[in-house]
Amino acid sequence: MPNLRLLDAAEINPRLWDACISRASNSRPYAYFHYLNAMTDRWKALVMDDYRLVMPLPFKQKWGIQYVYRPPFTQQLGIFADNKFCNESIRKECYEKALQLFPYLHYSIDAESLISLPRLQATAQPNYVLDLSQPYETICSQYHPSLIRSLKKARHAGLQLQEASLEQAIGWYQTWYRGRIPGLKKKDYHRILHASSHTEYYQIHAHQVMDQSGKALAIAVWLCTSRRRIAILNGCNDGGRKLNAMHFLFDEVIRQYCNSACVLDFEGSSLPGVARFIHSFGASTETYFTLHANRLPLPFRWMKK
Repeated sequence: MPNLRLLDAAEINPRLWDACISRASNSRPYAYFHYLNAMTDRWKALVMDDYRLVMPLPFKQKWGIQYVYRPPFTQQLGIFADNKFCNESIRKECYEKALQLFPYLHYSIDAESLISLPRLQATAQPNYVLDLSQPYETICSQYHPSLIRSLKKARHAGLQLQEASLEQAIGWYQTWYRGRIPGLKKKDYHRILHASSHTEYYQIHAHQVMDQSGKALAIAVWLCTSRRRIAILNGCNDGGRKLNAMHFLFDEVIRQYCNSACVLDFEGSSLPGVARFIHSFGASTETYFTLHANRLPLPFRWMKK
């Protein structure tokens, strides 16, 4: 019988953990050991046998009760294993074990990790990806006419894409969006810098768009593996919006990384304007799910819904 254990992060073998994440067909860079260590203060994991299957469980504690939450810059976690091994029965065992251990759970997963359980409420969320395996000419042939017009305006303005330091890109973002992203704290941005110090299985780097005077207009921070290039942080200032700097940034990145065996992951948004912007590049929707369970004792159940 498979042996499913709960391990604290300090008890996990990072090499075996990362090897499991890398092998999984639903591999996500969010789940690599050092990335999780950077993005969470505390996490545990369900580990089956000799790391044939792993399920990371970031948690916090309040009122003496531990609960699972979604860390910053970590869109999806889930169950990671060889598909031939990870069947529906095993996934069910993992979720039932997690629900036994944590009375409250707010946890986002990829579609492969989904299973139906009476105590788990699953809400579909949109994520947007673009296949970069084709030549640029093939990809841009799917651009919306409005995007083509926006790119002409940006190129006419003489915008340029440059590599940027993470500190610089994050600094610009914090300046431009100060007070407008209430869910993120200063220490959360520092977590990106911490995560970037480990580069064996993933890399984190940044781009910026500059105008002709050398002023920064837009930035993007990327979490990358050979399979996936994820925009975990991106934004622009008012000048960048007027000159379509974000359109230009993503188009230039597509030019650089086309003909590669990976996808450009825009991450998701339920905002109609953002969704239209991403779809204008020909991106397709890749659904993920947010799971919610609340078995907190009363009155805590009413206080945290």
